[in-house]
Amino acid sequence: RSRSPRREHGWCRGPRGRTCCAEVEKEVRDLGAEALAVPADVTSPDAVAALVDAAVGKFGRIDVLVNNAGIGRVGGVESATFADDLRETQKASLFGMINVTQRALPVLRRHKGTIVNMSSVMGRKAFARFGSYAIVMHGVSAFSDSLRQEVRGSGVRVSVIHPALTATDLLRDADQAEMPPPFRYMTPLSADEVGLAVVKAVRRGTRRVVLPRRANTLLLGEALSPRVGDAMATALAKRSVMRVLRMGRGKTYHDLVAS
Repeated sequence: RSRSPRREHGWCRGPRGRTCCAEVEKEVRDLGAEALAVPADVTSPDAVAALVDAAVGKFGRIDVLVNNAGIGRVGGVESATFADDLRETQKASLFGMINVTQRALPVLRRHKGTIVNMSSVMGRKAFARFGSYAIVMHGVSAFSDSLRQEVRGSGVRVSVIHPALTATDLLRDADQAEMPPPFRYMTPLSADEVGLAVVKAVRRGTRRVVLPRRANTLLLGEALSPRVGDAMATALAKRSVMRVLRMGRGKTYHDLVAS
């Protein structure tokens, strides 16, 4: 759904949600596969129940669950909207994920399926001005880690994906100057790159994927010392550093998406 002046990405709801789902369904059918589009609000237990029941009714099983619905808000901790932004993001991106997983898990257990949870690099290292999102993504990471241990031995596999900035609508309405500093000169990943990583994780049973691989250096620095992690995050705010690391290839997020 969309709410002016800020957008919510990945949440099929309302007229635009139905149109979006219909477009995706058509694309899948054009590729020769079966598809069923069910617009749903993941924060509504009744809607989630209807979604899962419709999938099982159509296909008889669920082999892979990809939890990717969510929103994001940019703003400093002292922002007047910070607490509300955090609550909204938690409701959609974390509790929505929990709602869908709990409803689908009995089906996944029966057929030894796979759960893929979309987190973010922010789920391992927070950046300035993106604290509300980082808090929730840390929650997604913790939920995924605990769930993976709980379903051990059941045949259900759990993967968590940690992409860096990606070319989706998530931050379309944020001015470039308002972006978290490391994102201002970063060339975002394409949705296709992230989608391919999800497919590989499902096929290989990979527990954790960080994209791009160079981002692991930042996470290693953070693991060694918060001082090192913070210094690396500060360095990533410089265009020259982004170019050296080949993470800033000329096109920024706003060049590719917001324009």
